[in-house]
Amino acid sequence: MFCIPIMAQDNPEALAKMKRATFAADVFEIRLDTMESFDLKELIDLSPRPVLVTYRSRSEGGRGIVDPEVSFEYLLQAVRYGADYIDIELTMPSTLRNRILQERGSTKAIISKHTKSYTPSLRELEKIFKKAAQAGGDIIKIVAYARSWEDNLRIVKVIPLAKKAGLEAIAFCMGQKGRLSRVISHLMGGAMSFTPLEYGEESAPGQIPIGKMKEILRHLVA
Repeated sequence: MFCIPIMAQDNPEALAKMKRATFAADVFEIRLDTMESFDLKELIDLSPRPVLVTYRSRSEGGRGIVDPEVSFEYLLQAVRYGADYIDIELTMPSTLRNRILQERGSTKAIISKHTKSYTPSLRELEKIFKKAAQAGGDIIKIVAYARSWEDNLRIVKVIPLAKKAGLEAIAFCMGQKGRLSRVISHLMGGAMSFTPLEYGEESAPGQIPIGKMKEILRHLVA
């Protein structure tokens, strides 16, 4: 699936961006940590595509500065308003995380972990994956930062690891050198590819606009 991140200050801007990107998206990621104000119910109800609700903390590469208890309330609201997906950071206290998972109903929970300055060793990635899998979500998301081309090959090993465990995974590297892993991840069956509508609308370094991404994939699978 192609997930287009929606970076906006408020509901009108977010809804306008959704409308403009509807033709290209499978899923919209609403990045609450970038919004100065929001009506979450309206965003979910009026979205023309399925919605992934995310509040990315600063420690994981986002702009969020609120306490875990506040981000917990945002995600719980997202579940109650019928979001299709929510992103729960693995670092959220387990008592809060478990409450969301218990109430999630048909909402799919992504358990995520971001290392924003490097790519862990394969052994460390396996430990992160195991801990995320034990948390009890539906999809495991592990994102790192590529300092070398070899980092791309290491991060995507999470995808077959997840398949072996009967889980879906999202795994790639951020950064310019990490763009390769975004393409490989999609080809290997990663659950989502995060692709802005155009340059300048990225939610993380190294994202490839959806038009360019589809063009690359066409050349590779033709």
